[in-house]
Amino acid sequence: MVLVSLIIGFGLAELLSGIARTIRNIESVTVYWVHSVFIAVIYLALLQTWWEIWEVRATPSWTFIGLLVMLGGPVGLFLVSHLVFPDQLQGANLKSFYYEKMTPVFWVGVLTVVASASFRPLILGTDLFALDNLSSFLLIGVFVLMARIKNEVFHSLMVVLVFLAILADILLVNMEIQ
Repeated sequence: MVLVSLIIGFGLAELLSGIARTIRNIESVTVYWVHSVFIAVIYLALLQTWWEIWEVRATPSWTFIGLLVMLGGPVGLFLVSHLVFPDQLQGANLKSFYYEKMTPVFWVGVLTVVASASFRPLILGTDLFALDNLSSFLLIGVFVLMARIKNEVFHSLMVVLVFLAILADILLVNMEIQ
């Protein structure tokens, strides 16, 4: 859990640093609401990942492969957190950045969701098609489409859908841990 917490903490630090740099440069940054909602999605995903992995802390035995699969989600979210902001924020247009540079972020998102969704079934023997994984199947398809389609209306709808799907997963399925 310490390793998972560190990686998730680094992801949160990357995300919060990007937000702080945006605020610091707000006079010269063109903010884009779709990008901002996507950042909120990543923030929730980081917290949710830690929340869900906390449940397996008492698992009596682990394999190294199990550790690697479990770290797939946090590592992917760290990468997304790092890649979601341009290196140079001063004078940045986040709408242009979103449509020109985010394709790799969506592909990393696909791999991250696949790793996260497969952890419990592969390592703990739970059902892949459990209610807990419902949003994961949705996210895989959405991220593939977001990587391939550059339409503003499509992205506006998808980012809101993803935000609502993560909120629903947190509030309806994983609201409490033991």
